[in-house]
Amino acid sequence: MAAGWLLVFSLTLFQSLVMNHSSGGPFPSPPTIKSWVDKMQEDLVTLARTASGVDQLAAIYLKNRDLYTVEANNPRQLVEIAARDIEKLLSNRSKALV
Repeated sequence: MAAGWLLVFSLTLFQSLVMNHSSGGPFPSPPTIKSWVDKMQEDLVTLARTASGVDQLAAIYLKNRDLYTVEANNPRQLVEIAARDIEKLLSNRSKALV
């Protein structure tokens, strides 16, 4: 929720700066606009990371790392096993309907 408020604040600040500059003088310089865009991008990334919970998931994984194993797999074999299981399921369903 805090990230949402941070984004709202950033967008409001951006809007007020643009409105103040455009109404009373020349448009902001390209470096100023770039700094605003960079800040907004940083705020959006923070919001996305907070809203998605990716940081929390990473922390949970690191805390419980000893409970998990990562193993290579053979994609072709996985597809063959899934296809065989689906065929069995459909065969059993057909037998049950007859």
